Amino acid sequence: MKLTSLLFYVSSFLAGISCFDAAAQDLDNMGKQKPFAINGSLGIGLGTYNANGIPDRQRAFSYIFNGAPTLSLYGVSFPFSVVVSDQQRSYTQPFNQYGISPTYKWATFHAGWRSIEFSPFTLAGHTFLGGGVELNPGKLRFGFIYGRFNKAIEEGPIQSSGFGQLPAYKRTGYSAKLGLGTERNHVDLIFLNAKDDVNSLKNPTPVAGLKPAENLVLGLSTKFTFFKHFLFDLDVSGSIYTNNKLSDTIDNIQLEKVAIIRKLVTLNTSTQFLTAGQTSLGYQGVTYNVLFRYRRVDPDYKSMGAYYFETDVQNYTAEGGVRLLKGQMQVNATLGLQNDNILKDKSYRSNRKIGSLNLSYNKSNYGVDLRYSNYGITQDRGLNPIIDTFRVARTNHNINAMLRYNIPGQVISHGIILVGNIQSVVDLNRFTAAQNKSNSKTANLSYQLTFAPQAFGVNTNFNYTVADISFGRTVFYGPSVGLDKQFEKGKYGLNASLSYQQQQNNNKNAGNIFNSNLNGSYRISKRDAANVSLMYLKSNSKDITLPSFNELRSSLSLTHSF
Repeated sequence: MKLTSLLFYVSSFLAGISCFDAAAQDLDNMGKQKPFAINGSLGIGLGTYNANGIPDRQRAFSYIFNGAPTLSLYGVSFPFSVVVSDQQRSYTQPFNQYGISPTYKWATFHAGWRSIEFSPFTLAGHTFLGGGVELNPGKLRFGFIYGRFNKAIEEGPIQSSGFGQLPAYKRTGYSAKLGLGTERNHVDLIFLNAKDDVNSLKNPTPVAGLKPAENLVLGLSTKFTFFKHFLFDLDVSGSIYTNNKLSDTIDNIQLEKVAIIRKLVTLNTSTQFLTAGQTSLGYQGVTYNVLFRYRRVDPDYKSMGAYYFETDVQNYTAEGGVRLLKGQMQVNATLGLQNDNILKDKSYRSNRKIGSLNLSYNKSNYGVDLRYSNYGITQDRGLNPIIDTFRVARTNHNINAMLRYNIPGQVISHGIILVGNIQSVVDLNRFTAAQNKSNSKTANLSYQLTFAPQAFGVNTNFNYTVADISFGRTVFYGPSVGLDKQFEKGKYGLNASLSYQQQQNNNKNAGNIFNSNLNGSYRISKRDAANVSLMYLKSNSKDITLPSFNELRSSLSLTHSF
């Protein structure tokens, strides 16, 4: 029996009993695990609701029963969930795709549903149903997987919503990795070949976009550390992607020394060859670090071993950081440039600039964190000139600041935090600047008082937000206060909170919102607990388009763990 057939047979058997994405199991330790164990939790909840001034947003009385048992066989977990409520009844297995990756010394075996990455542009985390092996004896790095990447799905009937089940061809493939080195220093060569089965659908229909495809990808992945402090990595890939195996063939392609490609992938008028790559070079010192990155992905680059790529993009990034005053002060900065239209075949080219600067100084009792970032985008001509009236030229500025001050104590502790944010959009196009105006400022001051011996705490908060946009100004502000008390070393708990928020639109009173919460908890035993809550909300609206209303909610829940 061929290796690929054996791997697929084992994986199909596991799928038959259903599986999930389990962590690698060390075969040396599996004998020490319990052959069978079950644990989890059960819970029941009751709730009431009442509203005046608006239509009810939920039922007057509700209930829910839920269970989350987990079955374990030799350390491999199989979780389930059960939900019964006034609105739904369901029994589910949160993970309906199972798999296992046992490890023995330098060998790892994969079977079932797996998600593996050999490199970022080849096999990069696509889930498949199959099997594989990874061998790392010494400095040899070998990996091989084979399986089904997509299952065949027949076209379903159109539902009342206007949508139907989208069909798909069965897709199978394999990927291999061969390299030398260690995790810190290595060179890997990766190969991937996958294709759709044209005969996997009983009733294929000419649905737009549904075409049997085929893909061959070759990639190189390297990583090196040299001179103790320098880091270098490189990932490059080339992808031959045939979008439609049924398109007209091309007989006069001269492949010469690489004629074997014809045996691995169908070449026709729908075939495209695209590339992707990224690299970085950095220096990691004792008190500072520098890193330069470059990434380039051709338009419409695809690999059947990955789900999604941001394509038609070219990035240049520089990062740096320094630690001062014995690490108490840190400064980090990033500057990035990005553009599309890398093949110069689009009407316009968009250029983006991203920059950030972070400054932090922290000691045990106080600290300051400052951050500035900006994101800018401009347009240049591509195949066509740009009309100034529609030209995009915009910059987003963002400034964040946080100051904290703590007064610790064995009996009484104090904590003060002040957070501020300023965000603005600057439109550099005079024709559109008035419509794209956007500025916001937010400030939040909080104070926390804790009495440790009494397990009692008080927290207060004041929030202020002002937002300016093209059609006016909106202001929100208001305080909140909360209390928290634990009894008998946490066996009983009680917390309450009150908040008030005032709103103004263009300097006119738009109304206010009052919110209150009361929660209680009781630890009945090590495995049983009860919680009760009461919530009241009152909205006083001064806007004729919005009603005033009030809501009252209550809930009771009981949980048991086993």
